[in-house]
Amino acid sequence: MKIIHTRGFSKLEQVNYQRIIHANLISCMQILIEESKKLKLSKFNSELKEIIKEIGMIDKEATITDGFGGKIQKLWESENIQKTYEKYETYHLPDSTNYFFQKIDEICQKDYVPTDEDILLCRSQTTGVIQIQFESHGHNFTIIDVGGQRNERRKWITHFEGVTAVLFVTSLSGYNQVLYEDEEVNRMEESLTLFFEQCNSRWFNDVPFILFLNKLDLFEKKLSVYPLKDLFQEYDGGDNLENAKEFIKQKFLEKSKNKQKTIYTHFTTATNTKNVKVVFAMVQDIILNKMLPEIGYL
Repeated sequence: MKIIHTRGFSKLEQVNYQRIIHANLISCMQILIEESKKLKLSKFNSELKEIIKEIGMIDKEATITDGFGGKIQKLWESENIQKTYEKYETYHLPDSTNYFFQKIDEICQKDYVPTDEDILLCRSQTTGVIQIQFESHGHNFTIIDVGGQRNERRKWITHFEGVTAVLFVTSLSGYNQVLYEDEEVNRMEESLTLFFEQCNSRWFNDVPFILFLNKLDLFEKKLSVYPLKDLFQEYDGGDNLENAKEFIKQKFLEKSKNKQKTIYTHFTTATNTKNVKVVFAMVQDIILNKMLPEIGYL
């Protein structure tokens, strides 16, 4: 939204995201090291062992210097870490890990400034409540972004009253992964439960929902490797993308008790600005031409 409807990211925001990206690299490598032990892929030569010790001692908020970045890159390129990375779907590692390790030389330079793509792809959990305001087609919009993690949800209720629409964003690619907070719970099942709770909440009786089924690109790649049937035994569409999309869409839509409730559905890849621009243009059209007149705003 900031890229599409505002002047983008300020210098201060870019500096903050630079720190986040450095922290992402350190955190991802520490995760890879721990997972390599679980997979019995932790035999490294003496040089790599020394690098692992350094990484274990470094503050996650530290800035990675050019010299230390080279060491991290050497460890990243090692056979055991690459074999561990190949299994990343079985543990908690950001989808963009490979993207940032491929850019580590650039990221560790003193004059590095994150690009819009870097900022979109870095992992930064929403904590608290973030608001973004912008003007479009002569109307002022306010988007309230709330964190989706379990410990963030108690903060939502103060923002429920008076909303025009609910934008519910969920990851399609989470169907074979578990929650970070609870490794006994599948991510998509949690998302379906949460959608059920919010869609049928008394706060949103007359509020339209716009469902964003996100990470379509990753979902497509996964289907042939991780069968959707493993989670939903009733699914019989194989690895056909259109079959899988329609099945997941219906799984969410059937959660609404009120079959007359307005739920608009869009498949998105949020890191693809062009895709989101097209989709959000449709969303604005829905809000301005359909929703606002119905609820008396126009």
